[in-house]
Amino acid sequence: MDTLALVSILRQISREPQFGKFSLVAFNIQEQRVVYRQDDADKIDFPALGEALESMKLGTVDLKRLADKHGDTEFLTDLITKEMSSDNPPDAVVFAGPKLMLDDQVPAETLKPYAADVNFPVFYMNYALNPMAVPWKDSISRAIKSFKGTEYTISRPRDLWFSVSEMVSRIVKSKQGRVAAVAAR
Repeated sequence: MDTLALVSILRQISREPQFGKFSLVAFNIQEQRVVYRQDDADKIDFPALGEALESMKLGTVDLKRLADKHGDTEFLTDLITKEMSSDNPPDAVVFAGPKLMLDDQVPAETLKPYAADVNFPVFYMNYALNPMAVPWKDSISRAIKSFKGTEYTISRPRDLWFSVSEMVSRIVKSKQGRVAAVAAR
């Protein structure tokens, strides 16, 4: 069910004509690994993404991972800092997925140096079929707060349409503002 929701979110984003290039990172927090990476492509390669997702071992946790009490938080922290500190900054960073409840939160003090350099919008498209079942903020929601990110809860198709429309509008405004700032120099 979560996979279908994520594919719907990605398909909606990929259909937006304002987006010319895509970089995609799919990860599995339980395995603490990046499952799929696609950088700077004209379109999202859904068949390759599907093959990569089939390699996941859902419901299986490596004993070494269980021994590392903070491994999932460290993995998420490293992933966020790596994606936010790219030499070629993106027009936006979008996290999409179901709520991710970790025992420890991503340390805000670790993200602060990266947040100061971010001049692009950050979004979190949180898929929750029943948002009232878990009404509190999750680990990604708290992490994007450091970047003044915007969170959208997606539980129905209209939520997806609204969030993507608003996201596109914010990205376009942000990009125009950066271009104007560069031209003013």
